Formats: sequence, C-alpha cells, structure tokens
Amino acid sequence: MEIASEIELNLINLQIGCMLRLARLKQNLSQHSLGIKIDYSSTMIGRVERAESVSGWDKIYTISRYLRIDFNSLFVLKSLPSLISIVEDSFNLEVKLTQEKIDYYNFLKKTLKIQFDLLEKERQSKG
Repeated sequence: MEIASEIELNLINLQIGCMLRLARLKQNLSQHSLGIKIDYSSTMIGRVERAESVSGWDKIYTISRYLRIDFNSLFVLKSLPSLISIVEDSFNLEVKLTQEKIDYYNFLKKTLKIQFDLLEKERQSKG
C-alpha cells in the first residue's frame, strides 16, 4: 500500500478549501452566514477555506453536505489546471474584492504550482 506524501496531503487540504469556497460563493453565502446555518464560526470556515489547519472530517463533511458537494470528491486530487480554474472561478465570484483578497488568490495559485512541481519531482525520484 502506498502512503500519501506530505505534499499530496497539503495539496488535498488546499483543494478542499478551494472547492468549499467556490461552492459557498456560487450560493452567494458569506463565511458568516454559512457558519450560522451550520453552527460553526466564520473564523473556522475561513481557516478551512484557506487550508490554514487540517480540519477534522466531521467539519468538512458538515460543510460539504450543506453546500451539496460530494464529500468523497474532495479527497481525489484534481489536476493543477482544474484547481487553478476553481481558484479563478472563486476570484470572479468575490463580491468584496480587496487588495488582500487579490494578493491571497495570486498567492494561492503560486502555491498550487509550487506544490505540484514538488509532487512531480517527488514522483520522479520514486519512479
């Protein structure tokens, strides 16, 4: 059995945040309003979306269920172009686009590219 690498786990954590954020924005929900509906703090929602900490499956399940996202799909790593597309879609749906958010989305795209490069190098060194 192959064990997931730290890079893969980091990418999955980023992916979960990106997919949940996009679903929330598509439903025109703020972090605050989503938090109220599922009895979580907006701070916790933000941390999950920004992948600032590894959240428990129960929190991710509750959020994904409310947003009508297939829980299992969150854990199958998408391609870099797919994740960049999700980030860009989220960016385009943002209502209050501050410089801080612009910087964050640019940072997120750069981080995804770096992590995928590292993953590719890791896979090449194993193969």
